[in-house]
Amino acid sequence: MIDHNQSFKTSPDVVVTELDGENESVLLHLGTKKYYTLNETGVRIWQLLGEGDTIGEVIRKICTEYEVSSASAEKSVSELIQSLLKEALLSQG
Repeated sequence: MIDHNQSFKTSPDVVVTELDGENESVLLHLGTKKYYTLNETGVRIWQLLGEGDTIGEVIRKICTEYEVSSASAEKSVSELIQSLLKEALLSQG
């Protein structure tokens, strides 16, 4: 179970570029020189985390904005956060 009150910080070493007309963004980690792509939902989660929203706030907003169940949003948010942490794109706030 994830802590809905936890927040994260986006790494200052990451540059984000939106791809025109693709509903995707590319994240480039300047330290590792690796890049990652995020789909529309992933981009929105990234934005909300970068704004300082807690996991619970992100889940609620994803549920509302994308009309998905709480369980589905929690699974998506949790999986993305784990991936971003593993690649040092996020740190615990």
